[in-house]
Amino acid sequence: MHDIDAIVLAGGRGRRMQGKDKGLTAFQSKPLIAHVLDRISPQVDSIVISANRHLTDYLDFGYKVITDNRPDFQGPLAGIEACATHCKAEFTLIVSCDTPLLPLNLAEKLKTTLKEQQCTASFADDGERQHYLCALVKTSSLSSVCGYLNGNQRSVKGWLTLLDARTTRFADSADAFRNINQASDT
Repeated sequence: MHDIDAIVLAGGRGRRMQGKDKGLTAFQSKPLIAHVLDRISPQVDSIVISANRHLTDYLDFGYKVITDNRPDFQGPLAGIEACATHCKAEFTLIVSCDTPLLPLNLAEKLKTTLKEQQCTASFADDGERQHYLCALVKTSSLSSVCGYLNGNQRSVKGWLTLLDARTTRFADSADAFRNINQASDT
């Protein structure tokens, strides 16, 4: 048992994908989200998917699918807010559906940072970029998302700053955090 639940964010509009549902977009012959689920499922105890379209397609992956409580696609924090009540473990891993090559030790390394630095949250840093949607947070801190959103704040980085999140280095792992943001990236 890892004592980690996971939220996979797949609830966006897909603007950069010409409106296509990013999580269901094919990458190396299978949907992006299938890659993400394959990478994180051995690292966590349970998974919930945040999605706002094609719900039956997402349900086919065998996990609980939750829609945003807020209207009009208000961003990843709205997905985190909606899924928060479904996370019961001590920690929650938050990842996006568009990172199909996530490290197989992502949760473990982020959890080590939380324990060693006695912090509430940690996110990945590959040495070139920081990846705010590759984060592990203490599940008890997820409740702060609602107030943050109610204050018209939408920045994941800003919310993690509020939690005093620390970085976890994944040196030489830039490819592991590559986002598939456009159809040409597949």
